[in-house]
Amino acid sequence: MGGIPENLIRWIGAFCPGRTATVEINGQSSEKQGLPQAGLPQGSPLSPTLFLFFNADLVQHPINKTGGAIAFVDDYTAWVAGPTAEANHAGIQDIINTTLAWGRRSGATFNADKTAIIHFNRKAGRARVTKTPFIINGQAIQPREEVKILGVIMDSELRFKQHIAEASSRALEAAIELRRLKGLPPSTARQLFTAMVAPVLDYASNAWRFACGTRQMRTINRIQRIGAQSILGTFSDVATAVAEAEASIPSAKARFARKALKLWIDICTLPKTHPVRKIGFQMFTRFVSPMQQLAQEHRHILVDKIETIQPFVIEPWTNRIKTITENSEKADELASTTWAVRLATSSSSKNGLNDKCSHHTISNTSP
Repeated sequence: MGGIPENLIRWIGAFCPGRTATVEINGQSSEKQGLPQAGLPQGSPLSPTLFLFFNADLVQHPINKTGGAIAFVDDYTAWVAGPTAEANHAGIQDIINTTLAWGRRSGATFNADKTAIIHFNRKAGRARVTKTPFIINGQAIQPREEVKILGVIMDSELRFKQHIAEASSRALEAAIELRRLKGLPPSTARQLFTAMVAPVLDYASNAWRFACGTRQMRTINRIQRIGAQSILGTFSDVATAVAEAEASIPSAKARFARKALKLWIDICTLPKTHPVRKIGFQMFTRFVSPMQQLAQEHRHILVDKIETIQPFVIEPWTNRIKTITENSEKADELASTTWAVRLATSSSSKNGLNDKCSHHTISNTSP
């Protein structure tokens, strides 16, 4: 815990223990019972911050062309890159052993049944999957043909056909359910389509939209047409483009393009210290990655002219401008004697109560 103030560590330690719980049924509460392993309370905003410190030793490794690691809450993903699946086997087993050792030190446990291993490869004639299993806590784990990572189905050839099929199926089911809701005002139906259908279809489109062929787009356009019909109540033989325009919903391609543009701008406005900005994009001619296609699609954007967005305006430990709350006379005096910015706020009366106008003076006095 080097670098963290000791009083903060003690405060966090005192915040976790000593918790109790009761069960309430039909207005009757049970006796309080102690929770010796309760930890942080459910929904505490302190949880994600402390989790970053908890798994820092596991996740904080360089991300480069030979491998890397990422984590989202309790979902940990690590990878290595090499010429063959056999060459990567030793590197993956080392990651497994390192992860299990970290778990023994930290007290975390890993479920071997929920652990998935996959080899990605597109080159013809090269074995995609090695027959040698991986050992996790004495249990043999065979590589798979596809895995789900953060809701995206990744197949061994990275063609995303299975993911597009499942996303389209879920979105089509949601669109059909929307069409069954008869008598909805168009504005309500449009809001439901935007909130319940489009997000299911658009999820992670930046990764798979370049692999979406004509056949998949026909299914996606069918979902769009059903959604537009649910909003307008039109007949099924209306052209998709006409129905989308009348329903005032963007086409799927337009939504995909807007999400891609936002992602590219977000990447280009990251600080130079961000890991994604440090990686750079390696250009390939045979197997073009989605990131390379994204960069090619937006090469006309002048990224040098885009402002870099810092994660914070100023460092948290920097002395800020002092804010003084005073009455009107005191605020006038401060404003006339020193550099200051004067703000005045007021509120209306309610139930016979009238709030006074408050004046806030922001001066250049050091805190």
